Amino acid sequence: MTQSFSGKVAVITGAARGIGDAIAMRFLEEGARVFSLDLGEPDDAREGVTYLKADVSNVESVAEAFGRIDDAAGQIDVLVNNAGVQRVGLAENISPADWHLVLNTHLTGMHLCCAQAIRRMRERGKGGAIVSIASAAGIVGIPGRGPYGAAKAGIEGLTRVYATETAAANIRVNAVAPGSTRTKLIEQGLKDGSIRGEWQLERIPMGRLAEPREIADPVVYLASDQASYITGQTLVVDGGWTVQGMVHVADWLRAS
Repeated sequence: MTQSFSGKVAVITGAARGIGDAIAMRFLEEGARVFSLDLGEPDDAREGVTYLKADVSNVESVAEAFGRIDDAAGQIDVLVNNAGVQRVGLAENISPADWHLVLNTHLTGMHLCCAQAIRRMRERGKGGAIVSIASAAGIVGIPGRGPYGAAKAGIEGLTRVYATETAAANIRVNAVAPGSTRTKLIEQGLKDGSIRGEWQLERIPMGRLAEPREIADPVVYLASDQASYITGQTLVVDGGWTVQGMVHVADWLRAS
């Protein structure tokens, strides 16, 4: 812990649980003042995090939340777009309501929060950093995850566009694309059968799921001055899953 974010304000969407909660904890450890935007109540409220109820897919709700941050802190140095939901179904079965819910939460939510944060960062004139949570599901095809994969791929596209729009203002825009991470969302998938644990593990070269902190650390890095010349990029954090060209290989081709 370096306290590298002392005196800075970090806004994290979907920080009431899971990866978002781990990200909030890491920014707290680094000295930041942290605000969470989430529709749900925190599973375990963290001392030092200000929890604001907000629907990131709703223009008015996002504007109101950022206005409250203005009143409380007067600045935004970091935005992390993490809020998301999941609905699973084949293309011919997924409902329009579920399609819009997933796209609006992930992709529209990113756009609305970026618009608010970028405007404030430009006006303040001291730059800033935006990190959005994409996914390995936006890189490879996973059956039943049409809206989720589309939204996550869209996050990568918006990351590149907004990076080019804001670079001259010293605002850096990047993304982190996690692979399978041990969160309640994954645990639910294991319970309902939409995720098979053994299927996942045999496709991850490192042979295990990520812990939420292992996703939070790269987020903090990309938001820090250590990444001062990185913008428009997606850092894939997946234990090697998306680069695995062969699922089953002969024993003599394995390192161990």
